[in-house]
Amino acid sequence: MGTERIKLGLLKVAGYLVFLVQSVPVWTGLMTLPFAVYLFTVLSNLSANLPVALSNFFSPFLIPEKICVVTGLAFIIYSVIHLQTIKREGLVTSGPYGLVRHPQYLGMLITTLGFSSWSIWWLTNTFGIGFLNPPQTIGLWFIELFAYILLANIEERYLTGKYGESYGDYMNRVPFFIPFLKTENKLHETLLTVIVPALFLFGLLGFN
Repeated sequence: MGTERIKLGLLKVAGYLVFLVQSVPVWTGLMTLPFAVYLFTVLSNLSANLPVALSNFFSPFLIPEKICVVTGLAFIIYSVIHLQTIKREGLVTSGPYGLVRHPQYLGMLITTLGFSSWSIWWLTNTFGIGFLNPPQTIGLWFIELFAYILLANIEERYLTGKYGESYGDYMNRVPFFIPFLKTENKLHETLLTVIVPALFLFGLLGFN
């Protein structure tokens, strides 16, 4: 029974994750990995039938969650297109990179905020069956958050070495993950990156 449930879960999410398993550069793969693992696990709570899943998405329920998912995905796409368009010019500090230093990670976190609350609602209000219970879903989201904080810090050390003072000036001007919240203290910056999204997640859960 447990094996069959796992097989069904794998089949459910396979269609959603095709775009994440294409051949990609090593760093892009590392960037995508926490997001892919999260989706692979949590999307098992959604419908296996794509038309049903789409009808659920356009139903008038869980509107804040769906706004998060759409906004996050749109921000990811915008960030990737902007970066690919002008990265040959050197350090990219315009567009979404003028709002936060890691807009792709921010988009992934916003997307998974919506999916986390949506999945928990599905588990507690329907007969949805997934790999995780609600506390585990929340725990998985925090693991993804900390993974992206770690990856962002590794990336920034590399970029500081590559661009020197230019990247240092950029770090002093632009927030880490959270738009409009800038502090020069690295610890405070990290705490804000954890606390603000966590408050948003628990706010979504409380709204439902």
